[in-house]
Amino acid sequence: MTPANFRTLAAIAGFALSCGAQTQSPPAFEVASIRRNLSGGVNTKINISGGRLTVTNGSLKTLIRNAYDILSFQLAGEPRWLDTEMYDIEATTGSSEEIAPGQLKLLLQNLLADRFQLKVHWETRETSVYALVIEKNGPRFKESTAAGEPSINTSKGPARARMIGAREPISILAGNLGNQLGRFVLDQTGLKGVYDWTLEWDPSLTPDSTQPSLFTAVRDQLGLRLKATKGPMETLVIDNAQRPSGN
Repeated sequence: MTPANFRTLAAIAGFALSCGAQTQSPPAFEVASIRRNLSGGVNTKINISGGRLTVTNGSLKTLIRNAYDILSFQLAGEPRWLDTEMYDIEATTGSSEEIAPGQLKLLLQNLLADRFQLKVHWETRETSVYALVIEKNGPRFKESTAAGEPSINTSKGPARARMIGAREPISILAGNLGNQLGRFVLDQTGLKGVYDWTLEWDPSLTPDSTQPSLFTAVRDQLGLRLKATKGPMETLVIDNAQRPSGN
């Protein structure tokens, strides 16, 4: 074989490998069981153990939010049953390795497309949002220097709510504020590190409240401000969704 022929075959082989990589199937669960949950419960449980995912009493809307990492108001075009019909799911990758967060999104996206015939597309829509900005005296929290995994925990009571963030970027704070307010929050602080913060407020403000509103708490406790404005929001539009196929 001449050198020229060898180079040609090598190029063809390289092209074939490249095409194979580009057309590689997205990760999928090896086995998945989906059944209606008719218990009437209001709580959803999602558990990951090794390569197994268990969802108890979860709506398709909850599954989509986890699959695409969005808040509920970033979804459009949903059928009425999306948030009212509940399901139990048992799915396994066939491996004992823990499912990573990024892998879980892809696995869920594949599962929803296969079993719920879910088809979606993204749109950027101009809408009413809040911009999270720094107050004139600067933030009242400092960059985290502690070791450990990032975490955020929000707890709510009748007259008191608390959000504790540890080693998290401000984008996570903005997302959680948006979840509390039911409106998208743009991070315009310019803060690039990871931070620790504690935020306490009264979610149902009354004349007898001893805790501030969320807007006041963000200003006084964090040195930030929520400013009402117009801005772009990435919206996931549902083109098709059907009740799941049989197991």
